[in-house]
Order: sequence, then structure tokens, then C-alpha cells
Amino acid sequence: MNPTIEHLARGVLDGGLLTREQAADLTAAGQADFEDLLYWADRIRRNFFGNTVRICSIVPGRLGGCTQDCAFCAQSMHYDTAADKTPKVLSDEEIFKASAEAAAKGLPHLGIVYSGKSISEAELERLIGLVGQIRQRYGIQVCAGLGILNQDQMNRLAAAGVSRYNHNLETSQRHFKNIVSTHSFDQRVRTIEAALKAGLGVCAGGIFGIGETQADRIDMALQLRQLGVDTAPMNFLHPIPGTPLGTMKTLQPRQILSIIALYRFLLPKVNLKIAGGRVLNLRDMQSWIFRAGCTSILSGNYLTTAGRAVEEDLQMLNDLGLEPA
Repeated sequence: MNPTIEHLARGVLDGGLLTREQAADLTAAGQADFEDLLYWADRIRRNFFGNTVRICSIVPGRLGGCTQDCAFCAQSMHYDTAADKTPKVLSDEEIFKASAEAAAKGLPHLGIVYSGKSISEAELERLIGLVGQIRQRYGIQVCAGLGILNQDQMNRLAAAGVSRYNHNLETSQRHFKNIVSTHSFDQRVRTIEAALKAGLGVCAGGIFGIGETQADRIDMALQLRQLGVDTAPMNFLHPIPGTPLGTMKTLQPRQILSIIALYRFLLPKVNLKIAGGRVLNLRDMQSWIFRAGCTSILSGNYLTTAGRAVEEDLQMLNDLGLEPA
């Protein structure tokens, strides 16, 4: 057993939090002893979360026509990709249908996600009107990812019954300017702070394999910890031809599992939601994410790439002896 990994893990299990320097030590030790890293990450997961896994699904309330230049995104108007750039806003009926499907599959949360920097007041009011109907008709929680919003808008979402807000940091503050130029890292931080102040649960994480360093990964985790988010989505680059990152080499499965384990050590009580890129990047090692510390998954299709059927994910959990939360 690697003594460095064990020492750091026992400190976390006793309620401690890793420093930036300790995270670097963990990285070095994990490279030498991958199996030990996963063993202790799994111990931390089970200690704080037991054997349950939260399953979430999303529906794109608006697709395409995005004016932002996120270097990984197929929906950006800045890049020539195969994705349709004509903005499409789902009707009330289409959102209700997605809600019914989520409820029928036993999924407790449905996220309504919009492309673009923000959302118009008229569209925000429409969604606020739908939230109560979804909760009443289908008995599921409604989450939202609507871009950069202010405090008043967050307060209104919370009052309407929205349970969570999704707004990723994407990467570290240092690396952010290499990925996005049409809005700032600080704007993302302020949006997360507004959601938290409104009493919303917050899903905030990022995307890995976009040219970031290990120091960037550690810095983002520490920023998320400082903000106090309770769920951290972890996406792994699915290179889209036509985007600036379209030819980027994808991360290897063991590297991805090491990143998940690092985040379990750094964010021991935060739900780690493995989301975009899971199928493409992990292939036959998808079930290993739980051993690495995952406590939540995004199931079904994503925004512009295919995911995995909910039924397959439920079977995977059953085979592993895990329980849907």
C-alpha cells in the first residue's frame, strides 16, 4: 500500500481537506500506484455517500445559434461544424414529453439546458411557468442551465421551484482565456454565487482534456470547494470536427479515472457527476468510474453527442450492487 496515498486518504476520511501541495503529492503517488489511488478514492466515496448513485438527464431547451466561442462546442456560431446553427427552442409540449420520459424511467431530476450566453426575460418567464407544472404532473425535480444570470433572476427561479442550477467553470481561471474569449471566468463565478445565494443547489464543474495542466485541474477543484458547490459535473472532451479542439487527442481511460479520483480526494463531500464524453473516452471501463469516486452520472443523450441509454446505466448499477438515489 502506497504510504503517501494512504496517509492523505485517512486525513480526508477523518474530515480533513487536501491542500494544493498535498494534491500535487497525491498526483505523483497515484502515477506510481494507480490501484492504490482508486482503492482509497472508493473508500472515501463509500464513507461519505454509501452505495447510492444519483442519475440525472437533460433536455436542450434551446439548441444551436450560440454566439459564444467555447473552443470545444459544436453549437458555436464561430465554428464550421456539422451541428445545425439555426436556434431551436423546444415547445412546452416537447419539454413536457421529456419530463414524462424521465419520470417513466425513474429519473428524479431533469435539467433544462439552453445554448447561448444567457436567456431572454420572455423565455425565462415561460420556463418559470413550466416548472410548477412539471413538478406537479410528473413528480420530478427541475434543474436549469440558462447561462449567465443575475441575482434577481436566480431568486425568481428558486421561488418557482427550480431545485438546482448548472453553470460550469469549464477549467481553471488561468486556462479559461485559452478556451473562451466572449465572456469571462469572473462572470461564471458571479453566476454561481448568485445561484447559491438564492438557495439553489449548484452543479458546477468543467471539462477535461482541453489542453489544461494538472495544476489547472487542481486549481479548478479548489475554486469549486471555495465556492461551496454540492455537485461537480466532470466532462471529458469529445472532439468535434470544425472546433479549435476538433483534432485534440482524447484522454486515456486510466488518466480519466485518475482525475476522478483526484477530485474525490479534493472534494470528498461533493457529488461527482460523470457526464459528457463518458462513452467515447472510457469505453469498456465505464463501470470503473464508481471505484474512482463517482457518485452521480448523466444518463441518456447529451446536448450534441449521444450518451448511453438509461436502461443500460441502470443495469450497470444493478450489476455493481449500487442503488439509484
